Amino acid sequence: MSSCRSPRSSPWRRKRLRTSSLPLDLLHNVLCRLPTTLLLKLRSVCREWRDIIDDPHFAAMHVKSGVENPRILLLSKPSRGADPRFTVSNEHLVTSLPKSAVTAWSHGGGASCHGLLCFDDLHHGGIYLLNPLTREIVSVSSVGLCKPWVQRRIAIGVDHLTSRYKILRMSSSIGKDRKICSMRAEVLDQGSRSWRDIASVPPCLHLGKPVFTAGSIHLIVTGAGIRIPRILSFDLAKEEFAQTPSPEFCEASLVDLRGVLGLVDSSHQESHDVWVMEESGVWVKKYRIPLRLPWRVNSHRFAFFLGCGGRKMVLMFLRSVLSYDPATDELEYVQRGGASLERLIGSITVSLISPAKLWNADKVLPSVGLRE
Repeated sequence: MSSCRSPRSSPWRRKRLRTSSLPLDLLHNVLCRLPTTLLLKLRSVCREWRDIIDDPHFAAMHVKSGVENPRILLLSKPSRGADPRFTVSNEHLVTSLPKSAVTAWSHGGGASCHGLLCFDDLHHGGIYLLNPLTREIVSVSSVGLCKPWVQRRIAIGVDHLTSRYKILRMSSSIGKDRKICSMRAEVLDQGSRSWRDIASVPPCLHLGKPVFTAGSIHLIVTGAGIRIPRILSFDLAKEEFAQTPSPEFCEASLVDLRGVLGLVDSSHQESHDVWVMEESGVWVKKYRIPLRLPWRVNSHRFAFFLGCGGRKMVLMFLRSVLSYDPATDELEYVQRGGASLERLIGSITVSLISPAKLWNADKVLPSVGLRE
């Protein structure tokens, strides 16, 4: 019997079908150094490049390459009969929500990691993953909590040991006296649709906005007997909560500063002080953002630090967006979006990661993608 392979399946044939003369490893290396927005355009060059760019392993490798700088994400509701909003610059990503996500987004809160937004629908139940760059959205869990659990925080991050994503859901039960009477924490593993309860849960606390950095999810927490806000951290590998030492500020918020945990002290009227936690665990005051705002009396209470956009830092003052350049010490109005903005997410690093492929989801919600 002949052992010859058909030309269709032979290695020689497969080599001839390649459109690039570069070795495959070298082609991967070259493409991995290019910006995400350019890679989306290069998908249309040929089938080979499209297959490489769409590969989940390439998307993960591209995230780790550090090519992208963070951008400020500004989301708006979709307009009837109009094309989806999409503007990308070195500092901002302005886009509209997929129509299928508007209801869920309006009733829930969310967090981001590696270019993905994870948010829950408190009204209808369910967890969603959205890539705001490609506008692909998928439902990863349709099981909601029972009514007594009314206050909730959702967060997403990566286990540094397994490189797999995990979603953390923290819920609190409110008693008749409007006080928190119990807490619950659950984890959803990548690709799974079943939640796992975390045995060791912190005491009854009010939870701030979660931030993921360096393998842990961090939250500012307050509660009975806590005079100064403190940082609660959840190690995704150990799946354990622990307190992270930090400077004591009366008004503070956490931010992701290009992969480093940052703490914004907003207790001063004339400035926002930005602290960063070094690898040694020591906090260092890195920036001082002067608040040259129209009103002096308590004007700092209306200014919120959003994160980094390119090399600049971005704040929201009422319905306006301001940009601070540390190199020139200048604060200027950006005025993007205005009253049409539904949410200002904060800092996000765009990526090629497909929510559907990441979670092996078979329910991709309808959305209008980007024009190539």
